Formats: sequence, C-alpha cells, structure tokens
Amino acid sequence: MHRLKPLLVFLVLLVAPSLSLAGELRDATFKSAALDADLKVNVYIPDGRPPLEGWPVLYLLHGHGGNQNSWRDLGDIRPTLDRMISAHTIKPLVVVMPAAKNSWYVDSGLAGGPGDYETAITTDLRKQIEASLPVRKDRDGRAIAGLSMGGYGALRLAYSHPDLYDSVASLSGAIWHNIPESQFATTPADLKLIHDTMFFHKVNPETILAGIVLPSTGDHFSGSFGTPFNAHIFNDENIFTIVARRVEKGGSLPPTYLTCGDDDGFRLWRGAIALYDMLQANGRTAELRITDGDHVWKLWRTQIVDVLKFIDKQWATGEIVAKQ
Repeated sequence: MHRLKPLLVFLVLLVAPSLSLAGELRDATFKSAALDADLKVNVYIPDGRPPLEGWPVLYLLHGHGGNQNSWRDLGDIRPTLDRMISAHTIKPLVVVMPAAKNSWYVDSGLAGGPGDYETAITTDLRKQIEASLPVRKDRDGRAIAGLSMGGYGALRLAYSHPDLYDSVASLSGAIWHNIPESQFATTPADLKLIHDTMFFHKVNPETILAGIVLPSTGDHFSGSFGTPFNAHIFNDENIFTIVARRVEKGGSLPPTYLTCGDDDGFRLWRGAIALYDMLQANGRTAELRITDGDHVWKLWRTQIVDVLKFIDKQWATGEIVAKQ
C-alpha cells in the first residue's frame, strides 16, 4: 500500500495540469453600431485567474463562407489552445472569433456590400470585449490572425490600424497585387482568363519569372468592392496599397507571419511570397512558411500551432501567466 502512494501522487500531478487548464468556449452576441445589427462571436477564455494587467487577446478571423463557429468546429481551436497553454508552450490568452459574413473585413456599407465590418471589429467589438472581460487594453497585448479571406482581413486590419495590433498572421491568406490601370476596364470574367498569363513571364526556355498576382474576381467578393467588382475600390482597400502608404510615411507595421500550402488550389502562395518580398525589401519584420498542403482545414489545424507560437513571442510583457 505504501508503495502505491508515490505512484498515486505522481499520477495526480500528471493529470492535474490538463484538468486545471481547460479553457471555456463561450457563445456571445454584441451590438455593433457600425453594422446596426448584432455581431455573433465565439470567445475562448483560458482557465485560472487573469494577471493584473489582464490577458492578451487574439482576434481570429474565419474564411469565405465561414462564421464564428468555423475555428471551433473545424479548426479544433479549443483543444489546441488547452494543450499549448497546459504545456506552457504559450501564455494564457483570450481568443475572439467573430462572424463577419463574406465581408472581406472592409467597410462596404456605402458600396452596397455586407456592411462596415472593419469598424465593427476594430472598434465596436474591441471596446465591448475590453469592457466585459479582464483583458489587456494596450496594443502590446492585442494580435490578429485569420485564414484565407480572414488572412486577407487580418493583414488589412493590422496594417490599417498598426496602433491596435502587436502582431499579425495570415494562414493561406487571399493576397493579391493591385490591378494595373491598364486592366481597369477588363471584366471580371476576362481577368479570370488572364490570371495565369499575367503571372508567368517566359524570358527563355530555361527562365520563367513571376509577375503580377491578380485577384480571382467573381461573386465571392459579395459586393465588398462594389457591384459589379470595382478595381478602383479594390486597389484602394488592398494590402499592398496600405503597406506602400505606411512605408512612404516611414510608419511602422506589426511583425507579420505568413504561411501557405504549396499545393494551395488557389495558388495563394504567390501572394504570400509577393507580400513577404515587399515587407523584406522595406525592412519590415516578417516570416514566411510555405508548407506541404492544400487550401484545407487539415493544414490550418496544424499551422495554427506555429501561428500561436509566433504571436506569443511578440507579447511585450514578459511572463503573463494565469494564477491558479
């Protein structure tokens, strides 16, 4: 009997951390003045007491056709967070997952699109999260990430509001160059046809250079950039335009993590590489990972682990550990 006691104590100590660090995933609804409607959200709350300064917050965005439940139901986000926090791989954090329709995370109310989701997320939702939960309210305790359309959205919001986000990550982000002025009159159907011919340039049989990464225009934009699709609006809202403006003014940009599968069916690795090149050329902090995989949840469920590690390293305050 005496020999069993040390073993029992060991087993209790082994199991206790995983039991005590099981976070809670809550359904919530917030009012958005920008949308003049409710905004549905899933919120992950880590176990334990928050630190004095509050938990850091990650805003995690869904892709096209998704909603606030996408990361919960398809991305296994809760068990991933529980496991990483329990293992002390990352510090405890709150994760906010809003439903944003197919808005592309832009303010599109005046253009007849889904609504002003940029303002809804960066202002309305942020303020209500900070008023209702024990979270940090400073830039250094706030990050944003997303997949596909949400990857585009995370980059747009982080670069448009660098005073709000400490870091940003894009998983298989829908990243495209601006449309050249010579193509402004081109119909969406024709743009789709020249999508590849504008990208590949054969110098000689042995040398093929990469060119412009054009957007795959179509009804998936849901009026976010005008109806029909308006190249002027797209260019003005686009990531490359925002980065160029910040660089020209000498402004800062949050550290950026870009990842995409090498077999991505939409070939979104092109845009990830192009943006990484632009950030590197202008001396901005960025990391790029082209990994094995397609445009699928199987890839994102694994890549979110490295994204969380990257974001965790950026938190300015040293040890933010929940008190048990």
